[in-house]
Amino acid sequence: MDLSNLDSLPTALQSAATFQNLVAGQVLFHEREPAQAIFAVAVGRFRLVRYTSEGQLVIFQVVRAAESFGESALFLDTYNCNAIAEVPSRAIAYPKQVLLSVLQERPDLAISFMERFERKIQWLKSLIELRSIRSARERILQYLLTLARPSATTLTFDRPLKNVASELGLSPEVLYRTLAQMEREGILTRARGQIILRTPPT
Repeated sequence: MDLSNLDSLPTALQSAATFQNLVAGQVLFHEREPAQAIFAVAVGRFRLVRYTSEGQLVIFQVVRAAESFGESALFLDTYNCNAIAEVPSRAIAYPKQVLLSVLQERPDLAISFMERFERKIQWLKSLIELRSIRSARERILQYLLTLARPSATTLTFDRPLKNVASELGLSPEVLYRTLAQMEREGILTRARGQIILRTPPT
């Protein structure tokens, strides 16, 4: 079930949906705020973040147009992260009680919803595994290979590399320095907004 495609959804969800327009840097919801809605990105991009006890920002998901987020709020009283617009964005909000009722009434939609959620969980697991790699060089290389489709060589980024560094748990300086070293070694080349792998992933 694609929550970003309003026209494809049951009438109950279409009627209950509301839209929120946000500027870059604006917070859609805060961690521990009452969880009242599930969201989809109509336009733009959001990052889901938490802060450590020391105030360090940890990015654990980036959500783009045609993707949904906040699904765990269906079974929680409060949100477990902060959602921040990275660029001017428009979010579609669905009241969670309405969404729950639709999923209970439509098993086919419930299965589709769970399948999309499972794919997201698998990606988050991959990120956790990547962050456990101690070598920055190996962490970055495995990240690029994870993003690349079979036989692809060109990766296009829709966000600054400093944001990618945060997603990987690295400082921007370490990311830039490591990419420069990998370029000197002939592993990749860099162009504006792109990284080209010299050896296609298998």
